[in-house]
Amino acid sequence: MSKMVGDNFADGIMALPSFPVVLVTVDQNIMTAAAFHFYSFNPASVMVGIKPDKYTHGLIQEKGEFGINIPTVDMLDKVQICGSLSGKNENKYAKAGLTPKRSNKIDSFIIAECPPVNLECKVVHRIEYEGSHSWFIGEIQQVHLAVNYVRDQALMFWLGQFRAVGGHLIEGADNSELFTVSFRGSEA
Repeated sequence: MSKMVGDNFADGIMALPSFPVVLVTVDQNIMTAAAFHFYSFNPASVMVGIKPDKYTHGLIQEKGEFGINIPTVDMLDKVQICGSLSGKNENKYAKAGLTPKRSNKIDSFIIAECPPVNLECKVVHRIEYEGSHSWFIGEIQQVHLAVNYVRDQALMFWLGQFRAVGGHLIEGADNSELFTVSFRGSEA
């Protein structure tokens, strides 16, 4: 395989594979996020990256908790609604046709229509770095897991592309449209 070498570090970020889309819930707010990852097995923890200017950022700081809800590929329209409105001004549950479900271990709601996985998390650490996102590490307090859940049902996202696990593009620009930056380096 031929490789190009360059110093445009954004190309390295753009080349990363898709991330799972999550619907972050805090209090009665929902936010669509793709900056999400597992953090630790013991204690079981996840992390979510949120821009400081977002309404959800302030809510997580205030409440010290959040829910992680895994939408399936058939929920794309609901994910897009939750990602395009501010919960400061809109009731995203109502706008997206979603149902708030009382959590067991945190005060914030989880989403009833996200049947595969819901995680109830308490914030144990926040990472501030000179970057675009603050990272909240949440220790999992309770797991809601569908008995018949297969991870291939999850919705993935990166750089404007929604994908199913396994790679086929559901909506968004084709890769040839994303990688138009010319490398200034040499071939490796």
